Amino acid sequence: MTALVLFVSCGKDGAPGATGPAGSANISSFVYDVSVWVFNPNSNEYYTDLSVPEITSSVISGGTVQVFEGNASSGSNIWYALPNSFQSLEVTYSITNGSVRIERTMDNNSIAPPTPGNMEYKVVVIPPI
Repeated sequence: MTALVLFVSCGKDGAPGATGPAGSANISSFVYDVSVWVFNPNSNEYYTDLSVPEITSSVISGGTVQVFEGNASSGSNIWYALPNSFQSLEVTYSITNGSVRIERTMDNNSIAPPTPGNMEYKVVVIPPI
């Protein structure tokens, strides 16, 4: 025989907690339609550079940049967070002052990935608080 015991706590609510720190209200989001890719035969990768002036040294040292990939030709509202890997295709990104580089390679780097074609990328810049 199994017995189930249920304990219920009754009592007064506690005092309100302290006010948390102010958050960042200067978050920026940009969508880029990319159709021009550069192929680097030395690394078997396609890449493109996106100009994002909001990425400053302050963002690099204390904020964050997030990048998402969509497909411009499909009309889909699905965004995939980068880095992403699908059927041996690796999609990564790197950031520098004022720029995001999107890189597309195969996971073993021994062959070139398919030509990317038209893609969409969403870049979200969150500055430090």
